[in-house]
Order: sequence, then structure tokens, then C-alpha cells
Amino acid sequence: MNGALPAEWRVKLPVFEGPLDLLLHLVRINEVEITDIPVALVCDQFQEYLGLMDELDLDIAAEYVYEAAYLIHLKSKMLLPIPKDEHGVEEDPRQDLVERLLEYRKLKDAAQSLAEMHNLRRGVWTRPAERLTGGDQEESIDLGEVSLFDLLGALNGVLLRFDREHPPALHLRGESFSTRGQFERLLAALAGKRPVDLLDDLASRTCRAEAIAAFLAVLELARLELVRLHQTDGGSVLMYRTERELEEHELEAISG
Repeated sequence: MNGALPAEWRVKLPVFEGPLDLLLHLVRINEVEITDIPVALVCDQFQEYLGLMDELDLDIAAEYVYEAAYLIHLKSKMLLPIPKDEHGVEEDPRQDLVERLLEYRKLKDAAQSLAEMHNLRRGVWTRPAERLTGGDQEESIDLGEVSLFDLLGALNGVLLRFDREHPPALHLRGESFSTRGQFERLLAALAGKRPVDLLDDLASRTCRAEAIAAFLAVLELARLELVRLHQTDGGSVLMYRTERELEEHELEAISG
């Protein structure tokens, strides 16, 4: 990843739950067991996510940096001969990390159950899977919740494709793409109540700077609960407009 973003593009994300959330996400996408984590691979991927978060100028909490240092230390320990305890049994250096992740996942599952109970008591129901019309056929797809780390991974894929398929861009003096401009563009695109494919939208931007500005606008839309994001089985990320209305002071607060 390269290039610095303007300082005014900084955005705070309360949806970040911490480094253990990112580690659980990496365990899930690598389809491995928590008890048998490939430390070298996960460590490298963790560093890639931190690099992307840094390029987006997201506020990274200190515990992310600490966890990255811990993973690097653990990666180095895995390269050394594993010591044995007094009974001659090898002591797995990953044990502490495994126990923390198992305990965190237990608490996360419990919190999710409580949140679902809260929604039921409020009489709030999520929209079921819909049929989307494509050509002359209708195809049923399953929609699932998408995490911020899924969004970062999707953005990273789009940016890598830009690097592969586009020659170095000509930077014209005075050319800029604002987060607020992309915010208003996406709101207008969602006005018809039809979903917008986030990945297709990002890929259709003219350059990396515009794609990043659009991505930051999506994060702002999600933070203000103006959109809902769902991921299909095919890997697409669909963006739906909610019923919530945008307040004037909220729009004025968006800069960059």
C-alpha cells in the first residue's frame, strides 16, 4: 500500500471491537481451528490489515499495535525448538493466544444472543433474504451480516486490482475527491430503494483516491445507520438504504 491521504480524511470507527475481533476474523477466513492457528500466516495478514487501516487514516487503538508486536514475538518463538515441561510434554507457545480467543469468542457469542433477545423485545426484525431480478431469471441468495474487517478485505482486493490493471495515474493539480461528495453521491444512488453493489461501485471509480473516498463515505453511512450492509454467498456486498433520515447537522459535520 502506498500514498498518504489528506489529514482531514480521518474518521473514527466505534464499530471496531478490538484486535481479538480481527484475529477471529482471520481464523474464519482462513478456515482453521482456533486451537491450531497458523501463526506466521495470521501474523502477516494482521500486519496487512493494520497497513490498510493506516492508509485509510483510521484511528488505530494502542491494543492493535500491542497485539501485532505480540504476534511477531509469537511467530519468532514458533521458529525455535519448542521447550518441554517437567513431564516431557511440549509446551505450545500458542496456548495463551488460543485461550484468549476461545474466551473472547464465548463472550462475543453471549453478547450476540443478548442483542438478539433485545431486538425481539423491541419488536425489531431483520429483513429476510430477497429475490433479486437479473435478466430474465430470478435467483435466490442468502444475505448475511458483513463485518468491518470483511469491508476492509474487500477494499484491499479492489485496490490491488487497481494496481494490477491500471498504469500509474496522472495526478492533475487541483484534482480531489471528497468524502462528503461521495457520501451525497451514494445517498442519491440509494434513493430509489434498490441496493447498490459496493464492490462494483468501488471498482467503477476512476482512481484509487476516488475509491478510498467512496469507501470512507460508506463507513460514514453505516456509522450514521443510513445504510445496512449484507454479504451474499457469491462474495458481493450489497448496500441497502434504511428508513432513518439524515439530519442537516450530520451532513455538515462530514468533511474531507
